[in-house]
Amino acid sequence: MKFLKRPVLALGLVLAGWLLQGGTAAAYTCWSPHCYGIVRWQEQPEYFGAYTDITLGRITCSGCDGFVTNEVWLVQRPSAECPQQCWVEAGYTTDGGHNGPYFFWDEVPPGGQYVQHNLGPADPVGSVDHFMIVKDGRVSPATFLVFIYNDTFSTLYGGLSATRTATAMVADHIDMGQELFGSRGITTSATAFTRNIRAVVPLGPEYVFWYWPQTTAGFVMQDMPPFAWWDTLPPVPFGSPEGGRFMTWTP
Repeated sequence: MKFLKRPVLALGLVLAGWLLQGGTAAAYTCWSPHCYGIVRWQEQPEYFGAYTDITLGRITCSGCDGFVTNEVWLVQRPSAECPQQCWVEAGYTTDGGHNGPYFFWDEVPPGGQYVQHNLGPADPVGSVDHFMIVKDGRVSPATFLVFIYNDTFSTLYGGLSATRTATAMVADHIDMGQELFGSRGITTSATAFTRNIRAVVPLGPEYVFWYWPQTTAGFVMQDMPPFAWWDTLPPVPFGSPEGGRFMTWTP
């Protein structure tokens, strides 16, 4: 068992070589459904939280008619309280209606509708930002806490997702990667997701994110674009990096 110290402080305050070489912009039709380049973990009966470090890649919208994200999702499949799905997600994005990339978190809580939470401008390309979603077991029904921050906490955002019913979301899988919507104008550089870990219990009175690294490769799905692949497969020794290194890309 391991615990994550830095988020406690926050609470208190393989593709082939030709893909990496670039080339002409990819063609895509990603209206309904959206297009994805993600990895999915669904081995556990419940996921109490998800965390990843994203080394922010370039994401651009040149006359685009949609959006692109790099993010992590905590998801519950359809149920009585979640007729289509419930989820909490956090990441960074760009689209035709904003000036440059920005951080966000979104939600569809049990008994509720989709709500988008746009935050401040994303950090510069190459920055490593930390994205955490954790179930808060200190309240009933449990809520979900969201944190986006960097090492110095000069970037520090938080959110709270609460059920609209008497039943809390029970997440049965984690998704991580890139989402693409629209049909033109989006490009991204190859973007790395590292320190891919999961909470093993809800947040308790000790205020600690108890975690374990992802130890399987999960199930990789890619609509080409977005492209998605494991650069370093889990499991790897702790710190090499924990949970592997996952990559996304829309050329």
